[in-house]
Amino acid sequence: MLPAAEWQQLLAAHPGKTPEEVLFSLITPASKLARPPISGYFVGAVALAGSGNVYVGVNIEFPGTALNNSIHGEQCLLVNCLHAGETSIRALAVSAAPCGHCRQFYSEIKDADELEFIFGRDARPKFLNDLLPERFTPADLQDEPFPLLLERQSNPVAWSPEAEAVVAARRGDAAFARAAAEALAEAQKCYAPYTRCHSGAAIITTTTSGGGGGVHSGGYIESAAYNPSLSPFHAAVVAAVTAGGLPGGYEQIREVVLAERPGAPVQHAANIRLLLAAVAPGAALTVLPTSTFTSTSPKPAAA
Repeated sequence: MLPAAEWQQLLAAHPGKTPEEVLFSLITPASKLARPPISGYFVGAVALAGSGNVYVGVNIEFPGTALNNSIHGEQCLLVNCLHAGETSIRALAVSAAPCGHCRQFYSEIKDADELEFIFGRDARPKFLNDLLPERFTPADLQDEPFPLLLERQSNPVAWSPEAEAVVAARRGDAAFARAAAEALAEAQKCYAPYTRCHSGAAIITTTTSGGGGGVHSGGYIESAAYNPSLSPFHAAVVAAVTAGGLPGGYEQIREVVLAERPGAPVQHAANIRLLLAAVAPGAALTVLPTSTFTSTSPKPAAA
């Protein structure tokens, strides 16, 4: 992340360039952070958020798995902004024209029509209506207004008694306790307005000194078009990669903690197991079942 003050300094250092051109110039250094072991194609994406901060995103691939598990650079970028608490994005510069998958993904954010997309040699802004006219939008699936992506989400999710028992049994494991708490928090604020299958995940890595393990988390992000949706594990991988938490590769994943509701129409555990078997076979997956509560019932205490 480039703080707003440093972004202004960068603009001042290039008086002959437009803000769009300066943003575009950051793509090449950003793309060096990409992880494309399958395609070998490095994608960089850079966003100017509403706060004035600048964020990066890169493509992330998982060797030995299906291509649809890949994280696109623009998706990574949006998740990075989400994790930082940003509520809007002004402009997005990317190394190549966004694919239809990503154009649809960005339809979920508030003021999507005002977001500037910058790509190509001229670095001139283009808009989502130009790139994806007559697109499928959240309004096509929901009659009533609801908080969109990057807006505050508050989902009625708590631990089930079974999950509380598991967390209590491992109370001496600080990394697990933190991962469990973060997975639940991510489920409570995830973006799942279409299926309401609220879920969150946290990755425990082996990269910290002292052997305690680093923790990186993310929540489920749905798309009205369904296929562009991003699992909580993928969002957690974005958090790990952008924070430098997996410098040695996926093998540094020690455990994944998943919070999801048993019997929900959308389940992530099976796919996470497949991914871990391919890229981090030594990692454990712990699924902690959640429960839902209504506004008229008391919220169960978190473990």
